Amino acid sequence: MLRQRQGKSAEVVEEVKSTQGAKKKPTTQSKSIVIPLILLFLFVVYVVIPLSVYSCPAVRRHAVFLNYVSLSRQKNLSLPTESGLSCTRNFFINTGENIKVGAWHIPPKSALSRCKDESLTNSEAFKDLRPVFLYLHGNAGTRAGHHRVELYKILSEKVDAHVLAFDYRGFGDSSNVSPTEDGVVEDTVKVFNWLLERVNASRIFVWGHSLGTGVGVAFLERLSKSLTKPAALILEAPFTRIIDAAKHHPLSIFHRYMPFFETFIAKPIGDKETGFNSIDRIHQVQCPLLILHAEDDGFVPFDHGKRLYEAAMATRKSLPSHETQFFGFDGKFDLGHKNLYKSPDLPNIVKKFIKAIDSSLV
Repeated sequence: MLRQRQGKSAEVVEEVKSTQGAKKKPTTQSKSIVIPLILLFLFVVYVVIPLSVYSCPAVRRHAVFLNYVSLSRQKNLSLPTESGLSCTRNFFINTGENIKVGAWHIPPKSALSRCKDESLTNSEAFKDLRPVFLYLHGNAGTRAGHHRVELYKILSEKVDAHVLAFDYRGFGDSSNVSPTEDGVVEDTVKVFNWLLERVNASRIFVWGHSLGTGVGVAFLERLSKSLTKPAALILEAPFTRIIDAAKHHPLSIFHRYMPFFETFIAKPIGDKETGFNSIDRIHQVQCPLLILHAEDDGFVPFDHGKRLYEAAMATRKSLPSHETQFFGFDGKFDLGHKNLYKSPDLPNIVKKFIKAIDSSLV
């Protein structure tokens, strides 16, 4: 009996050894696969991508606008209620030949009692003295992005203002046209003109976030020779130039330290289709200016906002101090790049800025 059991034990041991040996074989094979995969990854990251950015304008446009990228669940843009917005109208505005942009009008809190009246036209919906914020969003996603919707709520409920948010061409439900700097600025001009048919320019505040700050500054530069300008420009988390922003963006972590980064990536991205050179244009902004930036912004460094403010002040010294303001948000509040709407101070900052410009709007 004892010998028989010992025999069986030996068999079990042999099976275990055999199984362990079988497991070691795939490990050796996996090593032979991992090395080529690493080399392929390095080739794509450090050869294919830089050459694509350098040689192909379409790749550069996609890299800057990211209009086909959405990090949140897709919403039905024709149903703003899916985003938690009540009494919000969805419509389209023509901004060019065969080009239209999808837009939302979020009414102020004081107008909610009458906004359910379906007989109200878009023109009648703006017939009050409340401020109107023309919102210019950043890259990726749509006007239904969570942080964007939360800001609309702050402006409409806490500031008691209208909000007109739209998607540039190539974004959301707007015309499927590849966006460029000139294209999105043209969309902004046409949406602004649409608003001018309904409200006085003195009630319109242009609010740009991230990439939208570059759009806003370029838009104001285009209006610099016009007699009609908005009440103010508000820049949230602005950058100086796309070239400068690209050096710090998380997506450039594999490239920013490589040789010839400037030649193959930074300078090509800074071309006329995607450059958004706000630092050289800020002096053309002839309306009141408010810059908002969080110290812990991980996408656009805090010093970009400060440098824009200083560049603006250099050419606006003759203007009253309240017409050029900068607010920095302490990094301890963890507001980052997209969450300034969470600051309890934001509504009062905006209301005080509006009051300093035109007390009749507050």
